[in-house]
Amino acid sequence: MELLYEQFIREKQYLLNVSPRTVAGYRWAWKAFEPALKGKTSVTKPDVLNRIADLRSGGLSTVSVNTYLRSVNTFCSWLFAEGYCSAHLRIPRLKEDKKVLQTFSNTQVAKMIGFRGRNLTEQRIHVLTCLLLDTGARIDEALSVERHTDIDWDQLLLKIRQGKGGRARVVPISIQLRKVLYRFAEQHKPDYGDLLFFADGGERLGQRNALRDFKLMCNQLGIAGVRCSFHTLRHAFALAYLRNGGDVFRLQRILGHQKLDMTRRYVNLNTEDLRSVHQKLSLFAQGPR
Repeated sequence: MELLYEQFIREKQYLLNVSPRTVAGYRWAWKAFEPALKGKTSVTKPDVLNRIADLRSGGLSTVSVNTYLRSVNTFCSWLFAEGYCSAHLRIPRLKEDKKVLQTFSNTQVAKMIGFRGRNLTEQRIHVLTCLLLDTGARIDEALSVERHTDIDWDQLLLKIRQGKGGRARVVPISIQLRKVLYRFAEQHKPDYGDLLFFADGGERLGQRNALRDFKLMCNQLGIAGVRCSFHTLRHAFALAYLRNGGDVFRLQRILGHQKLDMTRRYVNLNTEDLRSVHQKLSLFAQGPR
């Protein structure tokens, strides 16, 4: 089975051009489910379910199990499509507990926006943070932005390349972000290439290094009580977008989600949010008195 799984990965990589991140996900899934697949001539539901039970008893979260299970199901679909098995096996995902993701407060966001870097590293992470707060882009998408080809300075638009399938989408940016981006792009230019956020002479800035710089900035600003991550910035953008009157369908397009369910995961409005929106939208509240 391991040979078939390797063939599956190669076809996904070289024929369908899946992203390196997706390939890495396939390999992590194999490591997780290797005891249920290695040396077997077929994938059976009991084997997979028993392995899921082992992973859960070992402390692996339902979210992580489901992440690996998506790759296993994709592999099973490939086996069926290629004629390696007569039945299309699909293992249902585990039920996940819905958790409210904490996000940055308005005060914390204001601190980030007002941060003034003393050197290139601090200035770079400040601009990167502003871009994520203004667009809701994923960190890998933001680190791929090229200054001349992806930023439309006149129309206030940013082209974002999505890792999945090489698709691209265009999102609006604010006038305030344009000022920040333009100033940074004029002051810091790579020796080669066209990346906006670059390391050394022009090579791509790594996510790990960017996250390290972001955590250092948050520490300097005294931001605590919330997970300091780029995903939290994306969530903060999505929540603020809806709180300020944006609708979930436009948000879906901006975030680059294929399914609306993925967008809904970012939406955790509290009672006060709902009360405020209701007062603005209620026909009765707008009627004559």
